[in-house]
Amino acid sequence: MTIFVAGLSGQIGHAVVDHGATKVIGLVRRSTGTTRLRRRIESRSREIELVYGDITVPHWGLERGALEKLAAEVTCVVNCAGSTDWQGSAESLHVSNVVGAVYGVGFAARLAEISGRSVPYLHTSTTYVAGSAIGVVPETRLGAGADRTRYEHFKWMGEQAVLRQAADVGVPVLLARMPALLGDSHTGETLYKNSLYQLSERWNDIPLGLLPAMKNARVDCVPRDTAAQVLIALANGLAARSFPDIKIVHITNGVNAPTLRALLEAARMVDQHAFDKWVRVVPAGRDHVVNASALGERFGRLPAKWQNTLIGLRYIGLDRSFDRANLLSALDSLDKSAAAPAISIEAAARLTFGLHPARESVVSQKHRSLVRFGA
Repeated sequence: MTIFVAGLSGQIGHAVVDHGATKVIGLVRRSTGTTRLRRRIESRSREIELVYGDITVPHWGLERGALEKLAAEVTCVVNCAGSTDWQGSAESLHVSNVVGAVYGVGFAARLAEISGRSVPYLHTSTTYVAGSAIGVVPETRLGAGADRTRYEHFKWMGEQAVLRQAADVGVPVLLARMPALLGDSHTGETLYKNSLYQLSERWNDIPLGLLPAMKNARVDCVPRDTAAQVLIALANGLAARSFPDIKIVHITNGVNAPTLRALLEAARMVDQHAFDKWVRVVPAGRDHVVNASALGERFGRLPAKWQNTLIGLRYIGLDRSFDRANLLSALDSLDKSAAAPAISIEAAARLTFGLHPARESVVSQKHRSLVRFGA
């Protein structure tokens, strides 16, 4: 199996480089530079070929000769690229998360046309296309909704466009929705900081020390290496047509995701001296959490960190779990080549609050202040 991956320089991409057990060809943009990525590949003793392209142009910017070479060996196309900027403009989010996603389907179709065999397309999305849904979120195509953030809306549009385009051109497709991605489960290393890390960075700045959340709010988070290993297994299974009837999976902890209260208490038990103050989770209804998370977008431009903090409330403050029946069924068909995500409350607390392995997590200095999801 040879998988072609767009987005190797991102959160999931780093984990694919570190832990991938299959042959990988990576698509990178010339403008981003590849020196650091190549050094990382070399330090991991990986044989990963890099090609230059751009997901925002047809065929991802590759010419006929490059396409013919890839068609001879690529068995699955995986798109881990796209914008994860919660405050990105509508134009940038549309180009990266919709146009680029659809061009990925066309890219896979072109490889299939040249090679004469099926080349499937695995597209990474986010569980937060669910918007403000509570309860059990199904692994199905979701309907339109007015309460999605701008980021969630364009990720949702990308899903709809991919499913339509794949059906039109006959490309086998699988959407893999990712939850909040934590750092590496072994080293704690991360590239971007999401809403969970925001708790750690701005702990003492939370107004009145009060954190509004639904009574049984859950925090579904997966270490990036775990997510990458599952993604690679799914790509190989998709190429082998092991689960042809499954279109959407959630790479999540499902009902086993820890509650927000349990996560916070676990962090305090691991290292009570890591926090100057302590916050109190106050019960709030769904509408309270959703409305508060939308204040920054609806009523003016707040400072970037505070706007991200508000948006992040819905990712830690809603009482919901993400179904993973499709994921378990797909993995069962792969002869246990990968296990479904399972993270302990203590591990989640250590990774979230920088208590791993010794109250210090490794984060790219360039992105230290960002609040991002990897999918």
